Amino acid sequence: MIHRRSTIAKKKKRQKRAKTNGSPETRKAKVRDYDTHVFLCSGGDCKKRGAKKIRKALKSELRSAGMNRDVRVDAVDCLGLCKHGPNAVLYPGGTWYAGLQEEDTLEIVEKHLKRGEQITRLTVEIQSRKKK
Repeated sequence: MIHRRSTIAKKKKRQKRAKTNGSPETRKAKVRDYDTHVFLCSGGDCKKRGAKKIRKALKSELRSAGMNRDVRVDAVDCLGLCKHGPNAVLYPGGTWYAGLQEEDTLEIVEKHLKRGEQITRLTVEIQSRKKK
């Protein structure tokens, strides 16, 4: 009898969830506007090379500069340049940085995020797509 009740309860939860997915209430979700979005790799190799410390340092530098509400920093699983990590990609612009160190975070905030200047020593060359 207990098993049957728990199955019925689970079924009711699934039905309720199905009714609310895609409902007008969920479409009212709001996303805050940021000047820049930083995706910092936290995959295996980048993690081993200090990606977590770099993310923490970057967020600290942003707070110190009063930019923490202007720049969104997110950790992502893998950016695919594992042997060159830790890596980050910044939007808008799609600037890729590789081989990041904690010491680079101040320069990223001061030069790239404040003045819009790419840091050439960290920048990854973008290859154009092959045409079919």
